[in-house]
Order: sequence, then C-alpha cells, then structure tokens
Amino acid sequence: MDVDNGSPDRKAELRTRLVGKRERLHDHQRRRLDRRICTHLLRFLDERDCLNLAAFHRFRGEPDLMPALEALHHAGRRVFLPVVREKRMRFRHWSPASRMENNRFGIPEPVMGVECPPERLELVLMPLVAFSAAGTRLGMGAGFYDRAFSFALDDPGSGPILVGAAYSLQEIDILPADPWDVPMDAVITDRGLRVFRE
Repeated sequence: MDVDNGSPDRKAELRTRLVGKRERLHDHQRRRLDRRICTHLLRFLDERDCLNLAAFHRFRGEPDLMPALEALHHAGRRVFLPVVREKRMRFRHWSPASRMENNRFGIPEPVMGVECPPERLELVLMPLVAFSAAGTRLGMGAGFYDRAFSFALDDPGSGPILVGAAYSLQEIDILPADPWDVPMDAVITDRGLRVFRE
C-alpha cells in the first residue's frame, strides 16, 4: 500500500510544497483545468441519482467547482457547503442566490439555509492538498473532514461516497497517513475519475 505513517513535519512540508504548486498555476491554466474538472464531475454525477451532495468553495488555489455546482442546482440537486463552528463542520444548503460570509479561515460559507447531517449526504466532494494512488488524502491539517466522517472508519459501507476534487499535479507516490484519516472512495481531477473503492 502506498502509504506511510509520516511525521507532522513531513505533512507540513508536503502542504507547503503542494499548496504553493497549486497557487502558482497561471490563470489561463487554472481556467482550463477547472473546466475539465467540472466536465468530469458533471459526467460522473449524471450517472448517479444522488440528490443530497456536499461540495466546497475554492480556497488557496483549489479548483473552482462553482460552474458545475450551479448546473447541479438548476438540475434539481440539493447542494450543501461546509460551515465551520469551533472544531465541528456542518453542511448548509447552498444556491447561487445564497448570501455568503467568510469564516475565520477566509472561506465563504452560506449564512442561511437548511443543514444536512454528514451521514444523510449521499456524496461529498472534498478539497485536498495531495492524494495518492491508494486513495489517501492529505488535507490542510485541521481534521474537519476526518471528524465529520469518522463513522466511515468503523463502517466503511455507511454514509456518503467520498470523492476528492483536485488537480492531477497534486498526486504524489507516497502519502503519510494516520489511523484517523478517512480514505476517499474516488478522486476527480482534470484527467478524469479514478475509483479507489467500489
């Protein structure tokens, strides 16, 4: 398995290097890659009947999924975005008309809207800093997604399908992992869909 138990220093070094690499994409490259990711995402969801799905608002060079999320909203899907309070992450309904405010990290969140518990979501698109061919995900280090979906560690068949959304340049060969890291089921990049777990 392409995973090792890395030190916090190793994870911090990976975050610095890969976030920097992602942020240094030229605008025209980013727009082209974002279009590809959105196309693959809509194709992937076109084959699935899930109604309640969560996604994320771009932050620090993450892919911009908003064109796809708007299309999904207009197609009748219910889209939820993360809302962070203390150490807990909840998911609040979003639409293109939603009023947004930045949280303490500077990430836009819906101010109002119905919330959906993590276990009631059918599919979750997760941001990431890096991913490996084993389906291991490295996030920004705060652990919000791992805490929200920790129940999936005890019962891997429960809860939503967890799908990373990233640029292909964020893939690395060996990724440090901890016992509390919740693995992804798949990842969507500018190169398409890769499934880790059926």
